[in-house]
Amino acid sequence: MKHTILIIEDDSITVKIMSSILEKHGFSFLTATKGSDALSLLSDEKISAIILDLNLPDVGGLEILKRIRSNPHYGSTAVIIVTNNDDKLDTILGLEMGADDYLTKPFHPRELIARLNSILRRSAPLTNHSNASIIFNELEINLEKRSVIKNKETIDFTFKEFEILKLLASNPGKIITREMILNKIGGEEYTPETRTVDMHIASIRKKIGDTEKHIIDTVSGVGYRFRE
Repeated sequence: MKHTILIIEDDSITVKIMSSILEKHGFSFLTATKGSDALSLLSDEKISAIILDLNLPDVGGLEILKRIRSNPHYGSTAVIIVTNNDDKLDTILGLEMGADDYLTKPFHPRELIARLNSILRRSAPLTNHSNASIIFNELEINLEKRSVIKNKETIDFTFKEFEILKLLASNPGKIITREMILNKIGGEEYTPETRTVDMHIASIRKKIGDTEKHIIDTVSGVGYRFRE
């Protein structure tokens, strides 16, 4: 299947670079320099993924992302947001609003393709497992029995620890923000100073022997990601 990628970017040089990279790797692409034009294309075309620059001339990138995610017609389309090095807060907001990944300018062509292929692999509906278990190497998470087994030994988890591990493992490769995790386990409003999630993650890593962080990645300033 040949995927069509929508590039929403107002900088002509960046558009040219992205278009060349996508074409070289066998993707079809459409481009829009304004948010309003992008929304029209989304309504009319079959788009596999969106590369969205957050700094647009008419409608801000975050507002475009909000409109994308609230539309039942194309709301589940995979989105990579593109930011500058000094746009960390916008990156976090974009991920919290439903972006699947982010890319920071300047970027390497292979990074763009790697991130694009990754979100396309996981753009099918998430957290909808036909099997009762999630298996990652020697780790087995049984969703029905709410048990975690490693090397044939059962590991005891608290309710919240299991919910966090289940959320991460059910969405491999997807960045899960701290706010999303807190919303899942409930009980506390997110602030940058909140350490509840980090404490739970530390406990989970210790219990599953993930001292080298080969299973659960830390995405600095954003949240966590379960390895694919």
